[in-house]
Amino acid sequence: MTNVRRKKRVAILVIVTIVVAGIAASAVVIGKTAYVVPVLMYHGINNRDKITKLSVSPESFARQMKFLRDHNYNVITLDKIIPYVERRERPPAKTVAITFDDGFMNNYKYAYPALKRYRIPATIFIWVKRVGKPGYLGWKELKEMTDSGLVAIGSHTISHAWLPALDDRQLEDEVAGSKRILEEHLGRPVNLFCYPVGAFNKKVQESVKRAGYILAVGTNPGKLYPSDDIYAIKRIKISRTSDSLFVFWVETSGFYTWIKEHRDD
Repeated sequence: MTNVRRKKRVAILVIVTIVVAGIAASAVVIGKTAYVVPVLMYHGINNRDKITKLSVSPESFARQMKFLRDHNYNVITLDKIIPYVERRERPPAKTVAITFDDGFMNNYKYAYPALKRYRIPATIFIWVKRVGKPGYLGWKELKEMTDSGLVAIGSHTISHAWLPALDDRQLEDEVAGSKRILEEHLGRPVNLFCYPVGAFNKKVQESVKRAGYILAVGTNPGKLYPSDDIYAIKRIKISRTSDSLFVFWVETSGFYTWIKEHRDD
């Protein structure tokens, strides 16, 4: 082989190596940017899953919890997500958090047994005005679940109001007032907050911070909103489509939020 041909081959090899390294580096950067710790959002655990997307069947929920445990997911309490969001620390592989909105009695009847069976922690956001009403959790059930160490209780306001439309006094009642009521009944700090219908603005966020909450969750405000705001944690709604454990696996991958926000580009 002549020196010229050898030099050409070496040059081509160098170029290919540089290109491959560039692609690999880009993939790592994109992966870091796209990854969001999956925070799963459930509502009702009942047999209305064919009627509303806010319900998951008890059988499906139990399969999903078993899937998380069998595949060694790192299921964490919601407060433990803060450094991974705020400081962009890399979480352990397969990290996920679980939340429920509104405080339905079926969360106690169907979800809580599965959480206990697989030792999986979760957070339930309570619509305070509905506590003890038909179909909703009472203080007895809430106390039992919090005493177990598996379930944390957060506030979902008093009346499930559209917070951006409220004046200052109403906003304080809904945000700080709900915290006081929950803490008085449960005898422990309530530090987690959930915006009703995912609706918030800067004024609402400031009210949540002043009340002493350390974190707040929404739904998914979209790709233009940052993923590192601990007072606007993005969540993934779990519905009957997640009856497929393949879909559930994708949703818990850490990249589902990015995929969903960019699929219509």
